[in-house]
Amino acid sequence: MTSEHQYISRKDEGDRVIVFEKGSLVFVFNFHWTNSYSDYRIGCSVPGKYKIVLDSDDSLFGGFTRLDDSAEFFTSDGRYDDRPCSLMVYAPCRTAVVYAAVDGDEDSSLVPISLVPDDV
Repeated sequence: MTSEHQYISRKDEGDRVIVFEKGSLVFVFNFHWTNSYSDYRIGCSVPGKYKIVLDSDDSLFGGFTRLDDSAEFFTSDGRYDDRPCSLMVYAPCRTAVVYAAVDGDEDSSLVPISLVPDDV
């Protein structure tokens, strides 16, 4: 939460989507009431692998569990939304999802410890 890096890369009125970065985390908010977006490209600053660390659509929060929290997302080179790389995500309607950049070892992620569930 104290990271100096903060960047809003997308505010799309038509899609009703906001994407922003805070440190090595990428937040994707889909406020659309009916449209879910598959293969939705979002820009990011940290290349490599990303994992879901918070999903408002999880059954824990009363959601429909439309996302696989064990899925891994890999960036593509090339600028997108004024960011050096990008990744493709599924953005279900009325959800907030947080993706964290992780290195090759699951246990040594860049995810702040406060976002890691106790059972991990």
